Amino acid sequence: MPRALGALSDTLLTLKSDARPEVWQKTAVIALTEFGRTARENGTGGTDHGTGGLMVLAGGAIRGGVIHCDWPSVAPDALYDRRDLMPTRDVRAQAAWIMRGITGIATGHLERDVFPGLTMGTNPGLLL
Repeated sequence: MPRALGALSDTLLTLKSDARPEVWQKTAVIALTEFGRTARENGTGGTDHGTGGLMVLAGGAIRGGVIHCDWPSVAPDALYDRRDLMPTRDVRAQAAWIMRGITGIATGHLERDVFPGLTMGTNPGLLL
């Protein structure tokens, strides 16, 4: 994990340093997991595939310096199936709101065609 996060950090920093300021101001990068990890290590020190995941947002268009979450805790009774971080939001909705803000794609199109079956809900205010 440290190597992968280091590569992500290096990539984002290079993107920012190489982009013209007016381009960076309109940039939104979304890095999200396709799966979560278990809340506790297994017997070999790893964390098996779990349910709740995360996303990292970067770019000049992103309202930064804020953690957007509904933190359910890692107490045993708050875990999904008593092993995974409880999913509290659909990351597709966050991505869709960013796509809407950056490109102007209609909400109905995002919910129906880009992310079929998604209900975006209210705008979480991720963009400046």
